Amino acid sequence: MTRSLLDNPQVRAHLDRHLLCSIRTGEPRIALTFDDGPHPRHTPQLLGHLDRAGVKATFFLVGRRVNAFPDLAREIAARGHEIGNHGFAHVPINLLPASLIRREVEGGGKAIEDATGQKARFFRPPMGWFTAGALRLVRKLGYEPVIGSIHPRDSTRPGVQVIVDHVMKRVTPGSIIILHDGGWSLQSDRSQSVRAAEQLLENLPRQGYRFETLSRLCATA
Repeated sequence: MTRSLLDNPQVRAHLDRHLLCSIRTGEPRIALTFDDGPHPRHTPQLLGHLDRAGVKATFFLVGRRVNAFPDLAREIAARGHEIGNHGFAHVPINLLPASLIRREVEGGGKAIEDATGQKARFFRPPMGWFTAGALRLVRKLGYEPVIGSIHPRDSTRPGVQVIVDHVMKRVTPGSIIILHDGGWSLQSDRSQSVRAAEQLLENLPRQGYRFETLSRLCATA
């Protein structure tokens, strides 16, 4: 089974001190989140699966992708999903000076607002890389930084069942699941992620779980 750094208790303890990873709740509620979109092929397929399941998710969009596909960003918002900021160009903010971190965060936020009229509440650092100083600036710019608690490393294409099994083994009330509908380039293949999401939308409710947007999940804590 594929593993991620989020499976390491020391890493999780460190992350929990700096940003949102999961929600403490006794209710069987979880959040399904998607990174790196919108993507002209994978995002519409994913929206179809979510519609059929009656589920609202949270999409962390990349600003330059939003600028390239504003209609898709508007479609995500119009269907009632939450939109988060994933930076403008998907670069690791831990490597940037403050001026460029500000440009990345503000650029991603502006692209989302221009396309959808909505201001994102959450910012997810690209690749999960950050420093304490970078997160202070993210908060100063009005965003709540978030990672998540379950990352099956679906972008490495380990296989649909591997992705599904990874999530099913680790899910608990308040989990924030990280999947991808986009990637570094438009040639990135996220078909495994989309098919895994389709299965999770069927399997997790059978275990009693209910999907929420990230904001709604936070409201249940």
